[in-house]
Amino acid sequence: MHGHRTQMARAFPVLCAALALAGCGGVAIGSQSTAATKQATTTRSTPPPITPAEQRWLKAVRHYDRRLVATMSGTTIVTSESLARSRDFDDSCKAALRRAGSPGRYRPAQPMVHRACAMLHQAALQLRHALATGMISGSIIEGADFADFNQATNGAFNKESRATNVLAHALAKADRITERFGPAT
Repeated sequence: MHGHRTQMARAFPVLCAALALAGCGGVAIGSQSTAATKQATTTRSTPPPITPAEQRWLKAVRHYDRRLVATMSGTTIVTSESLARSRDFDDSCKAALRRAGSPGRYRPAQPMVHRACAMLHQAALQLRHALATGMISGSIIEGADFADFNQATNGAFNKESRATNVLAHALAKADRITERFGPAT
């Protein structure tokens, strides 16, 4: 019943081989495609280097990252002023990113930077809560809940630490992009 299919299946490769050996355009097509491939590779130009606008975006992210690491590794004395400064700095991430402009070819790193900014915003909310608990300059005001303050500050510091890691990964990705396209001229 299916014998005709097997005979056709055997005959098809033989037919293809015979046509290839007979020279029915196989060689000419191959040489034309080789010539087209050579032309495509020789006319392909290298991509332009990173533009100044793209460089400004990367510079703004690096600057914010350096400042964040500096504030985290700065003084270990917790005061209401230091918490307020950290809160304000954490809340400024999104604004700093907006001011930086378009990332251009650094767009693959942008979601990580946005994620870090979201984490810092959450840290700022926790610092705002810590300040509202009544802790001022290390002394407990009547009715203040030390455990609540401690939980809020520890949560904020952990979020800041994780955000620096996310920014480090974003900057590493940006460095790979710079290597690929070349630094700005």
